[in-house]
Formats: sequence, structure tokens, C-alpha cells
Amino acid sequence: MGHVRLGILPSTRPWRAVVELLADGADVGQVAEATWQAADKAFECIQKDPGFAEAAALLTQLAVSAKKPDPSAHLAKHGFSLSERSSIAEVASAIHRTLDAKTQARGSQTDFGEVAQNALVGAITRHLENGLGPLFTPTAADVHGALAKLGRPSEFSGVARTFFEGVSRSCLEYFLSKTLHSRVGAGHRFATTAQVADFQEAMAKHTSEASVIVERFCGEWFSKNRFTGGGDITRQTSTRFGWYAMEKIRSEMRVRAEADAN
Repeated sequence: MGHVRLGILPSTRPWRAVVELLADGADVGQVAEATWQAADKAFECIQKDPGFAEAAALLTQLAVSAKKPDPSAHLAKHGFSLSERSSIAEVASAIHRTLDAKTQARGSQTDFGEVAQNALVGAITRHLENGLGPLFTPTAADVHGALAKLGRPSEFSGVARTFFEGVSRSCLEYFLSKTLHSRVGAGHRFATTAQVADFQEAMAKHTSEASVIVERFCGEWFSKNRFTGGGDITRQTSTRFGWYAMEKIRSEMRVRAEADAN
């Protein structure tokens, strides 16, 4: 698979519709829907992207490993390793190392793969920080304990939602960044850069609210497939999981945008 660049898409006709909506002062829901339509090709690609599939699979295996007799040995089979002196920063680095190695094995990296990788690091980091609370310097045991909580369907569902939300938000932000700052000033959609920031915050909220649709689904999916798989979940099953979760968010954003427009 060659190197896929997101940059080719803003020149399409649907993207010009987004620009027109911004110029007309459309609300967040309308722009979100138009943006989603403009980025439709990109989201079809990301669902098929091997880097996205690898990130979804690693998320799943981090959770599966929590119930294994030897979690480290299980993760090692999937190219992921941590030292006994693990920290939150090392967990983040280990995710990058693991996915980078898989990228090198494929011989190519895509923008979509980078988006998914960063979204996974962000989701796991937030999970660890929330789980460890106000500890100033957590020990390796604290970090491993917080990571092990991913084996609970209730914990997995929240982290998975954060991951899919991050992927969706980053793609939308990429497209909007091509237009927003050219719409600042007298006679434009935004009078100041502060208004741009407010708009971006509203878009992030829009995506976050849409991602709620996958939270319960993710927990139920994890519980069911770990059970039917005898404690394991295959790469193929994880890939289908990633595809379907993104489809659910995609559909929910469209429904929300249509409702906002009425």
C-alpha cells in the first residue's frame, strides 16, 4: 500500500461546500455534517488502513493481556514490551515503538496510521493518569496495576471510546485547519482568532458527544468476543471492531448534524 496523504481531499467539490458554509456563518452542526461528507473518502480509507487496524488490535490485546497468567508474555507475542520499571511515559513510548515496528515491516506509513497511533497513545495515557489519580510519582507496580484495569469491560469501553473519538476528531480538525484561519477578519466568519478557537472547541464537543454511541458497544463487544474466543481476540476480529466503531460514530455525527439543521 502506498503513502496516502490527506492533503489531496480539500480540493474536492464537497470541501468547497464546507468553505461556503463557513463563509455563510453556518452553525457547528451544519459545518460538521458538511465536513464529514467532504472527508468521506478519508474515513473510508482509514477504516481500511493497516495502521488503524494495528492500533485497534493493540488496544484490544492490551485489554486481553490483563486476564492472562503472564500479561507480559502475551503482549510480547504482539511485539509490545515493558520493563519492570514502567512509567506512563514508557507505556506511551512502547506503543509508539510497537506500531512503528509494524509500520517498518509493512514498508509504508500513512497519515491515517499516524492519526490512529497518536489517538491510541492519548487514550491509554489518559486512562493511566485517571487511574493513578494524584500520585506524584507512581511506581511501576502502580502503572502495571492501572494498565491491568483495561481487562474490565467497563474500563475498556471508556478507553476505546476515547481512542475512536481521537481518530475522528483529528481527521475533522485536519480538514477544518485548511480553511478556518483563512476565514478570520472583517467580513469573514470569524472576527478574531479567539472565535476560531471557540469554534474548534465546539467542533471537539460535537465529536465527543457523537462518540458516546460507541462506549456501551465497545464494552459489550469486548466481553462477548473474549468469552467466545476462549480468552483471546483475533486480529481479524479486532479489525472488524475498528471498522464498525468508526461507522457508528460516522452515522451518529450525520444524524446529529441533520437534527441541528432542522
